[in-house]
Amino acid sequence: MAKLTEANIDVEIDKLVEQFTDMASKEPQSMMERFTKVMMFQEPDRLPVFMQIHDHAARVAGVTVRDICTNAKKMLYAQLFAAVKYKFDTPGFFADAYNYEAEALGAKMLFPEDSFPVILEPLVKEPKDLEKLDIPDFTKAGRGPYIIEGSKLCLEKLGKYGFAFLVASAPWSMAVQIRGFNNLVRDTRKNPEFAHKLLDFCNDVIEAFVKAQKEALGGVVAFPALADAFSCIPPTSPQLVYDYVIPHTAEIMKRLGPMMWAGGFPIMEIPDWEQIVEDVVVKTGSLVGMVVMLESDWLPPEKIKEISNRLKKPWFFGVRAGIISKWTPTEIEKHVKNLIKVLCPGGGCAVFGDQVPRDTPPENVQALVNSIKRYGKFPISIK
Repeated sequence: MAKLTEANIDVEIDKLVEQFTDMASKEPQSMMERFTKVMMFQEPDRLPVFMQIHDHAARVAGVTVRDICTNAKKMLYAQLFAAVKYKFDTPGFFADAYNYEAEALGAKMLFPEDSFPVILEPLVKEPKDLEKLDIPDFTKAGRGPYIIEGSKLCLEKLGKYGFAFLVASAPWSMAVQIRGFNNLVRDTRKNPEFAHKLLDFCNDVIEAFVKAQKEALGGVVAFPALADAFSCIPPTSPQLVYDYVIPHTAEIMKRLGPMMWAGGFPIMEIPDWEQIVEDVVVKTGSLVGMVVMLESDWLPPEKIKEISNRLKKPWFFGVRAGIISKWTPTEIEKHVKNLIKVLCPGGGCAVFGDQVPRDTPPENVQALVNSIKRYGKFPISIK
């Protein structure tokens, strides 16, 4: 691997583009075709292989996490490098999805070399501070230009093999970023009117950010996603999800059209969890449901498949970071095989890699990719 420099980065990106497009051109169906068929409860030739692979991609590509979070070309280079190395179906262009809006509004940021950016302090320390904030121009503010440049560069370089994302925080998670989690929860109890006002402002900012990305892409079809990990249960309570998270998420969906909303799901067993799982996708209008197995394995994939089929709502089922990074390749293969056997017949559900940790052994990532390709061939017929 050549040492990456400002002088040779364009050449190195083009080399990877050539390798990736050669690999993609030999596939009987494209990532978009596979993805679309699964979303429509149809069966492609096989499941699409995609994953959140950001800091790990930086590591194997020989760049820093700070690089991929601040430099569009290095981000694309790392994503292409990982896609070629592990042979998955598409590089993505987003990383720290929870910081862009707050940074553009003026939040003080820390950019460590080998971890994601950190917001140093809330912008809205007191309710009166909200009045000082204006909707940013995302073509100029913060890393808005980085996101726009990266998405355009990805499509320009990859052409029909490119897969564009529109990424933004969801209103609850953005409010957490600019107000602080404890302050926001306290607001919902002591000053609910302000809490709703803050979330309304967040929706105005999110709308501006997504529209800026859409305009920059010039009408190219892109997959829109709202990141909302802070709304998951816990730390957020079911009551807060129903009273604050769902209504404001539904509002931004009305403005922008259906988006994938990654939030609001229970990550531990609680009463009425099945109803909550249904409500968070139905009442928000989310394009898909998403379940990420974090710290426990209580949530049965059989139930998700039943909900998905009954509601005719596609679901993405994440193989959690702890499994990808800590289990053996054999254990990963067995786990993925079982998920695909239960979830994927008939389309409607996909299995993906959720946030591959930086220190994950490369053989584990390869096991995940190979398992999805091996067992995800349609028609699914796993014994």
